[in-house]
Amino acid sequence: MYGSARVILAISAFVLAVAPAARADAIADSNLCYAQFSTGDYKAAISYCSSAISSGELEDPDLIAALINRGVAYKNVGDLAAAVNDYTHALRIAPADALLYQNRANALREMGDLDAARADIDRALEIDPERAAAWYVRGEINLAEGDRDAAREDFRAALNLEPENEVYKEKFLGLNR
Repeated sequence: MYGSARVILAISAFVLAVAPAARADAIADSNLCYAQFSTGDYKAAISYCSSAISSGELEDPDLIAALINRGVAYKNVGDLAAAVNDYTHALRIAPADALLYQNRANALREMGDLDAARADIDRALEIDPERAAAWYVRGEINLAEGDRDAAREDFRAALNLEPENEVYKEKFLGLNR
């Protein structure tokens, strides 16, 4: 019995020594994923994020960040379904995160699923009505549905929240011509 207790202690010590190193590797991969955005290498970003996510070592806030980053990278390479899957996975962990609903709404809009996009963006704005980008996405959804007046009002709301944002300004002014 004494020998098996020593084996269990040795295994426990090994696991405790290795776990922080594995978590550090997962965090490093997640950071490398994010770093790839500055280079525009979205495929590398997906690879690093996938490694971090599949490690199982990320705690929820880091896992959510990795899922968001990989979702954005997937969207940038045109894999909208994979982006939606990542945002959905993250929403299971953080069901009251306005950014996740906003990102998923934008990907769904680009996929042409305007009903689902509308539901998500409305939820994002319920959670945080001060998110200028969410108003912008809702404006884009309204444009896709052919409602220029509603889009103009949403772009106005985005611009009121971020008056210096040139994209919001251009969209709002473009609908006033």
